[in-house]
Amino acid sequence: MKKIGMQEKSFTVDSITEICRNTITTPFDEKIISLEGFYSGGQNKKYGNVYYDTLHDENKQSKLTLVVPEKTRQFLKPKQYYVFEGYLNKTLNSINDGTIRLLFRVIKVKDRKDEFQFISKDEFSIVQERFKRPIPFLEQLLLDKILKQQKPIINIITGNNSIVGEDYRNQLKDSEFYTINEHSVNLSNSKEVAQKIQALSKYESDLLVVMRGGGSGLEIFNDVNLCKVSLECKMPFATAIGHKEDVTLLEKSADKGFGTPTAFGSFLQKIVDQYRTQIKERSGFEERITFLEKELNLNKKEKEERLQKAENSIKDEIARSQKDKEKLEQLFKNREKLYMYALLSITFLLLVCLLTIFI
Repeated sequence: MKKIGMQEKSFTVDSITEICRNTITTPFDEKIISLEGFYSGGQNKKYGNVYYDTLHDENKQSKLTLVVPEKTRQFLKPKQYYVFEGYLNKTLNSINDGTIRLLFRVIKVKDRKDEFQFISKDEFSIVQERFKRPIPFLEQLLLDKILKQQKPIINIITGNNSIVGEDYRNQLKDSEFYTINEHSVNLSNSKEVAQKIQALSKYESDLLVVMRGGGSGLEIFNDVNLCKVSLECKMPFATAIGHKEDVTLLEKSADKGFGTPTAFGSFLQKIVDQYRTQIKERSGFEERITFLEKELNLNKKEKEERLQKAENSIKDEIARSQKDKEKLEQLFKNREKLYMYALLSITFLLLVCLLTIFI
């Protein structure tokens, strides 16, 4: 991303989340940026002079915490699309689970876009229901399963006699990491699609995808009842419909929207690539640990050998000292005998001299 013009560009919640996903710091630290999205009020609890509210992405795929000053908040209306100016921060999650969440501290309201209010009441209700559904971390969910040597189960709903499956399969070079089941249905009939979604929702799987290429007839994916059915899925639900610019109501209500079937295939392959990277890194760590253990054992062995040599040397020194002691003791004993013999000899001589003198 170019650094110039950073303050002039307006970011979406989804783009900010993608940029900051794998970074400890953000490229926007201490910089004023513009961020846009649907505003949603929090619990109306004031902390100091601010409220902690929520900003949702236009496509309802992402959300982040909005820190709003009290004076600014009184002019905001829920469900309205705003452009805010402020600072982006990353902080540890309050539940201490090791995760990091994004906070956007609002300085001012730059703009409000009323053109987003053209959707019908029923369509807006779908969007609101999507807000209530937890957003799954689909990438991590699939990656964790592959790391456990398990194949994620993916059910794909595609059209009768459709060849669009080739688009995602051409991108997915390592399809053996997944169990992928394709189910054909008349994609021009929203009721049949809804029935197929309901049927597949009864089976255990890790992801359910509706896939179709571009062209005419995409309006059936704006069917409100179809979207309601998708929101009832127990497993993560995704779409890979049309081209990137074709954003349907079904995509907005999905847990994950892929612009094209090709993008979906690239997504699955990316997860496999991440798996291989992690395995390679883990293997490197294990090799490093093994090397350090060998070094540690070698150093331990060398220390033990040095200690043994020192102990043997001390024992030898003690043995030599003991022998020297014994020699000295024997020497002292011999000297005592000599002194005694000399004393006896002198005493005898004195007696002889005395006897000679007196006799």
